[in-house]
Amino acid sequence: MTLLLLSLLCVIPNQYKITCDGRDVLVEPERVELQDYVSLKSVAEVLGLSYIMDNTTQRAYLAGDGRRFVLIPNITSVQFNDSYYNMPFAPIYKNGNVYFPVQLITTTLGSAFEKLVFIKRIKEVPIINKVSIITREDSTILKFSWPRPVGFDVRFSTKRAIVEIDGVYKDKPTLKAKGAINSATLTPHNTYTSIELGLDGVNSVIERDDEVVFYYKVSDRVGSIVIDPGHGGVDPGAVGKKGLYEKDVNLAIGKMLRQLVEDSLKIKVIITRDRDFYLSLKERTNIANRNAADLFVSIHCNAYRKSSRKSGFETYFLSAAKTNEERAVAARENASLKFDDVEMTNDDISFIFYDLAQSAYLDESNRFAEYVQVSAEKHLGIPSRGVKQAGFYVLHGAFMPAVLVECAFISNPDEEKKLRQKRFRQQLAYCIYRGIRNYIEDYERRLNN
Repeated sequence: MTLLLLSLLCVIPNQYKITCDGRDVLVEPERVELQDYVSLKSVAEVLGLSYIMDNTTQRAYLAGDGRRFVLIPNITSVQFNDSYYNMPFAPIYKNGNVYFPVQLITTTLGSAFEKLVFIKRIKEVPIINKVSIITREDSTILKFSWPRPVGFDVRFSTKRAIVEIDGVYKDKPTLKAKGAINSATLTPHNTYTSIELGLDGVNSVIERDDEVVFYYKVSDRVGSIVIDPGHGGVDPGAVGKKGLYEKDVNLAIGKMLRQLVEDSLKIKVIITRDRDFYLSLKERTNIANRNAADLFVSIHCNAYRKSSRKSGFETYFLSAAKTNEERAVAARENASLKFDDVEMTNDDISFIFYDLAQSAYLDESNRFAEYVQVSAEKHLGIPSRGVKQAGFYVLHGAFMPAVLVECAFISNPDEEKKLRQKRFRQQLAYCIYRGIRNYIEDYERRLNN
């Protein structure tokens, strides 16, 4: 019997309190690829297990009540008594110690040794010393000062931005507008601080460790693109009837597309993930924004639960969905938010579309999607389902022309079979590449005439 008691006081913990059989321990986590790991030795002690690390064989042994658990750092396969099992995440070896994924303590160790384990995430609310607005060349910066780095979130449109900081502001809640920020309201709350900004002449934003930079982006050429293979790690995406994971297909197509663009277009290519790990929807677009990318392409495969016969390729841009089917596709992709313990609220949906008609990138994203879709129609032997629009969370934070492609229906047995084939994945990558190339040529021709 196992139980995980998780107290969400903030996003990243200072410590975890692990309790079992009247014993408890406070441990500081190690953050690796968005996963929290804690000392396996400390976990063993609180679970009342013996712990032995054999540095010669690089094996760690846990034992108790006639049971034995054997693991090797960086290997997902573990031995329990005489059987072997695979875990979603491997333990790691660091500074002479083995660290175990927090989220697997109850489901793996608790279950194996029949222990009732409680885990509480503990976070002191950090302090924000100062928030100020400064100008730097042609940018306006919201600048933060704090004893240690604090997480924050930015929601942005061309006329308004809302910044929420995971910390308490102790000074007077005043903030003087300057530059492209024409109004600023700072509101302290018990565990966070919100800042609402009015903007003028801004179409882009960059988030850095201790500042948010607002500026007007002007470019006469496309110099960089972000390729985003959807899902990954603990988030498999859709799964075909024969067991094909969407996350694996997306990654394969994304890496092929990266190679095509690098070889032929001679522009900078940034890929959000080049192996199988989890990345939040927000972080995907943050990567694009931090690198001031000119284009953003998120790669996915479609799925439809009610029918296995739906098929084809479609391209989306961010706008209000017109049909129930478009809303259903967006809801399925937005469901990845659950892996961040985030629930998409009506306020979030409203903000996505706030001032959308005046968005600097709405028309360009639509045009970009059309070029990709036309290319798919020419180069793929599956139906072209057209350009569509919906409220994809992964697109709303991208401050550049951005599209999301649904390459084929993994829920369709015929297309799942195709998606397993390297040749078909290459065709998908090529058709997306041709759409990117044709859009860039059109965009630069229009800007330079």
